[in-house]
Amino acid sequence: MFKSAGYALSLAALRGGPIFPAVSLGGVFGVLAGPLPGLGAVPAMAAGMAAASVAIMSLPVSAVVLVVLLMGPLGFRTTPIILIAVVVAFVTEQLLEHGLSRRRDLQP
Repeated sequence: MFKSAGYALSLAALRGGPIFPAVSLGGVFGVLAGPLPGLGAVPAMAAGMAAASVAIMSLPVSAVVLVVLLMGPLGFRTTPIILIAVVVAFVTEQLLEHGLSRRRDLQP
């Protein structure tokens, strides 16, 4: 419900289209994952933002640049975590996309 409201608000009034709510929701889910052992709130937020933005855009380099710039001075410290999150999310998204298209091709 909140995701659809975020998309509607972004598409209607704010700049950024569907990327803005994806980055925001990724940051929120990242902060929720922050208490995991060995992960702080800021790196988790950066990873969530990166994973969500690459899942929406399917452009890994653009997602890395976007998140590093959005994180400001902390972006350069969290770049390895951002890169790992982007690679994992991009590969997962590609595998899911190709798996679903293959499943559609096999149906009579």
